[in-house]
Amino acid sequence: MSTAHRETIIASATATKMRLLDVSARLFAESGFDSVSLRLITENAEANLAAVNYHFGSKEELITAVVEKLVGPVNQRRLALLRKINLDISGACESIVEAFIDPVIQAASRGDEEDQRYCKLMSRCIASRDERVTSLVLRQFPEVLAKFVDALRSVCPWISSDEAHMRIMFMAGAMAHSLFHHDKLVIISEGRCEIASLDGLRDELVQFISAGMSAGTSKSV
Repeated sequence: MSTAHRETIIASATATKMRLLDVSARLFAESGFDSVSLRLITENAEANLAAVNYHFGSKEELITAVVEKLVGPVNQRRLALLRKINLDISGACESIVEAFIDPVIQAASRGDEEDQRYCKLMSRCIASRDERVTSLVLRQFPEVLAKFVDALRSVCPWISSDEAHMRIMFMAGAMAHSLFHHDKLVIISEGRCEIASLDGLRDELVQFISAGMSAGTSKSV
């Protein structure tokens, strides 16, 4: 086999893999993981089942690859913002919260297709009670969680590692629920808490979460 022929085969296989990822991301974001069959994916990607097995091995591994593709860039933005923070100055705790929240706010605000898919997918994952789905998503966060816990404990040395982990998870929950399900706030407040913009919601979130993140320690933890 000539080098040119080999390169053509590799390029074709790579293109097929990317089509499978792109189509899967779109379909999963639109309809959820369970509602989308491999047959539907391969039909839309103009591929066959053998290609899915070759590149990913199974539907679960394909889902994992899609989650990594969508969540990975957001997490990298978080870490990039975190690295820029001077942890020795006043207001560092608020900056940590902003570093965690802002990449998601930006994803929700932009019209970029990948970011919109990320938001739709995360909304579905948060609403899902499927432990398999939850596990796939949580797999993307160990490095991010560790870095943010270290940063939080650096600026709030009075809290334990356990408390820092809990507070980061509380932050993630408050952010996700507020951003992806803020329509419920409008309903439950009978229209009094109409969200004019994501920037306004972001400012309220940062203020609220920062107070909890830097609060005194709880002896019961």
